[in-house]
Amino acid sequence: MNLKDILKNILEIFRNVGEREWTSVFDNFLKEIEVSDKKKLKRKILKIYGGMGSFNDLVLYREGRLCYKENVELDKLRKKLYNEITN
Repeated sequence: MNLKDILKNILEIFRNVGEREWTSVFDNFLKEIEVSDKKKLKRKILKIYGGMGSFNDLVLYREGRLCYKENVELDKLRKKLYNEITN
């Protein structure tokens, strides 16, 4: 799975649960992948992993209920994305 595929899969999860803020962030990453320097984009993506309220802290809920299945899948994709941008 390449960077573009990982971003698309994460976006699909966000859209399925109605997560608007992170959808916007990842939409922008996906648009940039076509026109940006890959190293620059990878550095940009890496920045979302640190600090309070970061991508690492994200837990998905829909209508006040935990989206267990989606969170499990997101966690796998989060790890794949991190590995892709740090290798």
